[in-house]
Amino acid sequence: MSLTATLERQTGRLPAELTSFIGRKAELEQVRRLIDGHRLVTLAGPGGVGKSRLAVRTASLAQDAFDDGVSFVGLSGLTEPSLLAQTICDALGLGERAGEPAATRLADHLAGMRLLLVLDTCEHLVDECAMLTEALLRAAPGLRVLATSRQPLDVMGEYTFLVAPLGMPEAGSGRPDAADGEECDSVKLFAERAAATVQGWTLTRDDREVVVRLCDRLDGIPLAIELAAVQLRAFSLDQVLGRLGTHLFQVRGRRTSLQRHQTLRATVDWSYELCSAEERLLWARLSVFATDFDLDAAEDVCSGDGLAAEHIVEVLTGLLEKSIVQRADRGGRVRYRMLETLREYGAERLTARGPGEVDRLRHRCFDWYAELLRRARTELPSAAQVDWLAWFGRERANIRAVLGQVLPTADEETIRDALGTLGRFWALNGILGESRHWMDRLLERRDTTGRGWSDFLTVAALTMTLQNDLAVSGELLERALAQARAEDDQEGVAAALGGQGVAALFAGDFDLSLQLLGTADEMYGEAGNDDLFILLTEVFRGLAYLFRNDLTAAITHAGQAVRLGEERGELWARSYGMLVWGLALWLGGDLDEAMERLRQALRIKRDLGDELGMTLGLEGIAGCLCSSGEFVRSAMLLGASDRMRESTQTSWFGPHHAILREIYIDQTVKALGRERFQAAFEEGKRLPLAYAIEDALRESTTAPGEPAGKPADAAHPLTEREFQVAGLVAEGLSNRDIAERLTIAKRTADSHVEHILAKLGYSSRAQIAVWITAQDSSLP
Repeated sequence: MSLTATLERQTGRLPAELTSFIGRKAELEQVRRLIDGHRLVTLAGPGGVGKSRLAVRTASLAQDAFDDGVSFVGLSGLTEPSLLAQTICDALGLGERAGEPAATRLADHLAGMRLLLVLDTCEHLVDECAMLTEALLRAAPGLRVLATSRQPLDVMGEYTFLVAPLGMPEAGSGRPDAADGEECDSVKLFAERAAATVQGWTLTRDDREVVVRLCDRLDGIPLAIELAAVQLRAFSLDQVLGRLGTHLFQVRGRRTSLQRHQTLRATVDWSYELCSAEERLLWARLSVFATDFDLDAAEDVCSGDGLAAEHIVEVLTGLLEKSIVQRADRGGRVRYRMLETLREYGAERLTARGPGEVDRLRHRCFDWYAELLRRARTELPSAAQVDWLAWFGRERANIRAVLGQVLPTADEETIRDALGTLGRFWALNGILGESRHWMDRLLERRDTTGRGWSDFLTVAALTMTLQNDLAVSGELLERALAQARAEDDQEGVAAALGGQGVAALFAGDFDLSLQLLGTADEMYGEAGNDDLFILLTEVFRGLAYLFRNDLTAAITHAGQAVRLGEERGELWARSYGMLVWGLALWLGGDLDEAMERLRQALRIKRDLGDELGMTLGLEGIAGCLCSSGEFVRSAMLLGASDRMRESTQTSWFGPHHAILREIYIDQTVKALGRERFQAAFEEGKRLPLAYAIEDALRESTTAPGEPAGKPADAAHPLTEREFQVAGLVAEGLSNRDIAERLTIAKRTADSHVEHILAKLGYSSRAQIAVWITAQDSSLP
């Protein structure tokens, strides 16, 4: 996983538009103005009318007006209302805080931001969206929310914008074709989609009247028009009009919201009837996926009982050709999805196929994911780890949706083993809040006292330990240990003892921690099994020795974790071993080797998207920079890691790791003085994560004790205005903000920043910030 992919995953970027955006010029301008004047704007209207496309395009046009940009959160696949706040946190790249509700964490994060938050498809969560949106707007004065829903959120101050169908001409209007003037939006949409469907098709003077009548019958509803255009593959334009007319005659009359809903329903009904029996069956069964899916999942989950697995690809292709299913590639993988309106229609058809059909498909879908999770558990501590983490990122929404549907009724062994592996995935991704949600639900709803539950109890306890909930964690670990011993499960006993060792580490009892972790390590060796917990045991042993100031032993065990990881091709636990190793080397005074280990670890954590690990890496490198005399860079990286720490609030290294952080800060404050330290620290907090990591991985170009970025002589190459602009860059201002502050054109500000980078020989705004801070620190 690249840094770009990591940052894209974290920033809730606007989804790519797979087809051209037709018309809506007036609506775009109006909604854009409404966002300026109202803090909550809801685009309301029936399914298929184009709310989501309008929201995405409007947000794209508006993003330059918001200092912190635009974040998009799609809610169509979310079936657990209690995870709404967590889902938004995920889109914003906002990590966990131990024991704190996601809604509180989200409100704190947004409090000082100027951001446009797009919440797409709120209607099935309308009450939860309303309550959370109101709370966020109260907490964050600079926040604007653009929502799409089939009904208003009914929040005080909300402006509801009713999204109308596309504009339509009157039949017989006399305008022969688009060559004589701008064509209306509905006809333009049909013409473009028809041309994409049938090679060589163009809207002629003779065809225009038929297209106008067709768009009129479809009430200008974009989804209905697109579905009709696709039928030109099989029918002539006159045939499409005639056949569609038999489905619509009963709903003609005054154009009301209900009538438009009926029009869309009739159009979808007709599309359904034009499908083969196998296509109808697959359409219904694919509705079990909450979001996008791949071919393997479709073949396994949707085959059988009238639909052979080897025919799925052919049938799926038919649905693609009819625009019922769309390609939705992610991460270089071919994937598919249905628009929410069509997925809901498929779900209705699945329900209509008979009692129990929906539950059967949901359990079959869960069994598919459960089988993959069984494979993942054995391969997570291997070179396949990166691929499995990417897989989890793609499938997380589908797993979450189906898990909520089958948790009370799934086979005991299947749900138990699946939750044990999911706990590992959630931990590796730092998603402790969601992990705790599902662990608590399973503990409440299922009997976990029988055979085989030890691993689940240990994983659940580890989640709670990392949240510093040691009392509940201790109870679960006692149960896990007792059950494993009763079943003579050596690996289960080792895991439970290891869990108790981690809990003791978090509680500050390092001797007990080392005793328990040592016993666990011995038992793992006797059992001969391979699990991620084995690597973590060595990491935590190294950490316990580090906190006891036994640096030789810390390096030995951290190095063992690194070697074991290298032998297996594993990265996540190995890089935590590198972090402990680097910290021990730093405390021992070997700064060069320490920096090498810490930078290796930070590169891996960056590529994995591990925010907890990145925070620790930045802090460790800041400590090394402090010890080598690069106090300005050290303070800035401490500031950057502080922002990350505020975001994550959870550390694999436990609460006692804060002692090392206090050492870095105390030494840097003594060197720079409180005022200069605070200036550099605050500048670091404003640095984007990518800039902070770039600086942390950059080799020093200064002599020990010399402030980073200080020029060789007293004179610097910048003009007075450029120096002024550089200072504003160091304050974290965007080029647009700089232009407003100095009352100059934005393109002039752009030019100044380009000249500054060229003159200083730098490639990033972060380096400018370091340089300007060093200038301030060198003043008498």
